Amino acid sequence: MKFSQWFKDQIIKRETNKLRKELKLAIDKNINDDQYSIDNFTKIYEDFKKHNYSKHDSFLNLCIFSDVVSIDLTILVEKYRFAERKQEKKLFARVMSIVILDFLDNTAVLIGSNCLAELKRNNMLELMDEFKLMHKKFSTFKKDNERLLREIRNNTIAHKTKDALLLSKQINDLNEDEIYQFGLQFKIYIQEFVILSTKVINYISEYMSEGRKI
Repeated sequence: MKFSQWFKDQIIKRETNKLRKELKLAIDKNINDDQYSIDNFTKIYEDFKKHNYSKHDSFLNLCIFSDVVSIDLTILVEKYRFAERKQEKKLFARVMSIVILDFLDNTAVLIGSNCLAELKRNNMLELMDEFKLMHKKFSTFKKDNERLLREIRNNTIAHKTKDALLLSKQINDLNEDEIYQFGLQFKIYIQEFVILSTKVINYISEYMSEGRKI
């Protein structure tokens, strides 16, 4: 190998390592922010329970649940991005399908029934349209992709088929990049929910600071 080519390769390698370190720092911050959010929501939720105040249980439960899923997806996306073996990528994609599908199954109740009903009971009507829009995004995503995600979940990772030939074929045919893109899209949706949840927390803080109760 010529020295000039070796030198270029070293520069590329150094830049790649630098970018990887920067990405890892960003991911660490993302995870730490989510954990900070979980800790804060948990404290609020527990304090409310101590005072037998349950008017925001569904909302707080949804916030904690979403942050836990956000951490799961952040870690899986990171592992996928840094994975060098195709089998690793397929494994992380298969686990992602479980996390995404379980979240979709739960949000149908957590947002669609519990949270919207709670907002209505609390007369927080100005926030309902935004929650309905968030729920619609998750519902549309589920409608478009549920069949594929459930097939991956049920046949290749959660309840593996006992037919080894079928299992091997389904894993080999798996489009791991597609599931990875699902993970990235979900991260965006959850971030949108974080922005929305901040509005609700500000609303609750405002009326409580004035000594009012819903």
